[in-house]
Amino acid sequence: MIIRTTIFFCSIGVAFTALIDQVRFRGTWLKYYDGQQDYTTYAGAMIGCQKRGGWLAMPKDKNFNDAVANVAQGRRAYIGGTDILGEGRFEWNDGDTVEWANWYSGEPNNGGNNEDCMDINIDVKGKWNDRPCEFLLGYVCQIPDNKALASKTRKFTVYSGRNATSYFKAKDFCVKRRSRLALLGNNEHLQETMAGIDDPNLTEYWVTLREDVTACSTVSDFGLSTANCFQPLPLVCEQVAPYGLEISKEEATLEVGSDFRIDCTASGVPVPQVKWYRDGAYVPH
Repeated sequence: MIIRTTIFFCSIGVAFTALIDQVRFRGTWLKYYDGQQDYTTYAGAMIGCQKRGGWLAMPKDKNFNDAVANVAQGRRAYIGGTDILGEGRFEWNDGDTVEWANWYSGEPNNGGNNEDCMDINIDVKGKWNDRPCEFLLGYVCQIPDNKALASKTRKFTVYSGRNATSYFKAKDFCVKRRSRLALLGNNEHLQETMAGIDDPNLTEYWVTLREDVTACSTVSDFGLSTANCFQPLPLVCEQVAPYGLEISKEEATLEVGSDFRIDCTASGVPVPQVKWYRDGAYVPH
């Protein structure tokens, strides 16, 4: 189900249009920002989304990509993927490898050996391009519809002592424990994380930031900072209980003996498993 709203700003004098359009898709708000206030670099786009409680849109399949392209009204806009950590190896900002792709013909081409960031709607609606990260563009954010509820379902676990390790090994350490390195997106998350760490000998811990691409981030009583990525430090892992559940509301045409499909998506860390039941009996297909 897609609910679309278009917001118009009207004022006397100079217009500073920011939010151009928004659409709710799969339990997430896709919001397109452009204009004098939000025409920015890739780093500025990441920070802009982070400040709004989300992250740059990551269209990992065709339907999500179509929704992002539409909310951007066919205009070029930044999306959340780069190959800044390894030329030709594009990753989404949440660390996932870009598997499904929708590149424009001949892209990515790393023109001028300086194109590490991704935008959408290059000449053809929905097609991707790689471009210099300092180029000024609008951008599309994806913001969880139930962000407030999500913040109340996070469980933090501190690993210190012999578990102290480097930043990158810390990320793998958490993943192997079906969690993730504690994710801080804004000051609200910072305060929540610090409150969730039950450690009287509070020190410096590895965490991760949405807008981080190359920096290795830490948190302590003094707030957020960075450290040598290979320095052994304690770490904070977190799990997020399922907080988003959406079942497709399309009205399928049912015929006896024929198949039909109902989609269900749920969010959380680790990714929750979804099972279907009919009249109390498990439905395997």
